[in-house]
Amino acid sequence: MIKLQHFNVMVVEDEDLLLKSTARHVEELDMGFRVKAMCHNGAEALALLESQNIHLIITDIQMPVMSGLELTHIAQERYPEIRSIILTGYAEFEYAQEALHNQVFEYLLKPVTEEKLLDSLTRVKLALSKQYELEEDSLISSHNAAQIVDYVSLYFQNHFAQEVDLTSLAQRLGFSSAYLAKIFNKHKGCTPIKYLTDLRIQHAKQLLLNTALPIREVGEKVGYADQFHFSKAFRKAAGVSPSCFRNQAAEHAES
Repeated sequence: MIKLQHFNVMVVEDEDLLLKSTARHVEELDMGFRVKAMCHNGAEALALLESQNIHLIITDIQMPVMSGLELTHIAQERYPEIRSIILTGYAEFEYAQEALHNQVFEYLLKPVTEEKLLDSLTRVKLALSKQYELEEDSLISSHNAAQIVDYVSLYFQNHFAQEVDLTSLAQRLGFSSAYLAKIFNKHKGCTPIKYLTDLRIQHAKQLLLNTALPIREVGEKVGYADQFHFSKAFRKAAGVSPSCFRNQAAEHAES
């Protein structure tokens, strides 16, 4: 059976000193948790969850842009396999418990002692380990991991022009999006989101080179309903904007 070497943690806190302190304490406890992301508000954290394989969120409540309560509520709906720990002041404690009683794994009162953090992480690790063992047992008894990855790859190739919900796809296959990301990365060397993005950008390049379609329509044909999002993703992958890529190719052809 494949064993996870560590669980990835996202720490969310708007006060920089507390953010770094919490992250440091998690790492120093050496419990098998690795801090993979640090964010200053819920909106920033939510955006990163789309591309990061996170197992545990440790978040403050009161933050600008999006609170920890909003973050954990949305994360629970989109990524139900992720566990959350809320850090809260005394005045917020009862409200936090009432508002998110069934969605948060643990509530810790500030300042968090090493003993309390150790106890919480121990129980989170037990819960996550049990979850992943069940998923692996299910996968081993019904499917081969490589076959699952091949299926997902083919699904992306046939549906890259549409909206792809990785969580729903994973659930249809019988396990979590985090586990799907783990086995996909093992066999393909990248996350499912990275694979899908690369596929979309590859097709976008072909359309930019071989058609006169406006940038907006090129984006729509490869799965980006929003032109700004498409341009941002294209620039990140290709190093230049879609229009610049097209112009450079035309100039090269003329010379």
